[in-house]
Amino acid sequence: MTNRGVYRVPIEIWEKYKTENTNELGEKEQGERLVKRFMARVETRVGSLLSGNRPANTIVEKTTHKITYPFYNFKNLLPDRNFIQIFGRRFEIDYSLNEGFKNLEMQVFVHEEK
Repeated sequence: MTNRGVYRVPIEIWEKYKTENTNELGEKEQGERLVKRFMARVETRVGSLLSGNRPANTIVEKTTHKITYPFYNFKNLLPDRNFIQIFGRRFEIDYSLNEGFKNLEMQVFVHEEK
């Protein structure tokens, strides 16, 4: 059973999509729209976690935060289609885990876009 009291940070899931507008190269422009808002737990993943035996220039090396939320709040999260906003700050998704395929919590590893 999941302890819902640990989810204290409001997050927003956004979707990237192709619009009907085209640019000067004839490619469809990308739009963004808010999909869902809910509470999550946010943990920093920097410092000693990235030093040591981790190879450079990998997904793990650039990850800055881990966001955890109840699995069924948003289970179809895709790195190439979604991003997360927290207090107006944008986080790109590196990868996500459904630990042990238990469908209890989704763990999303992200890095902040500046």
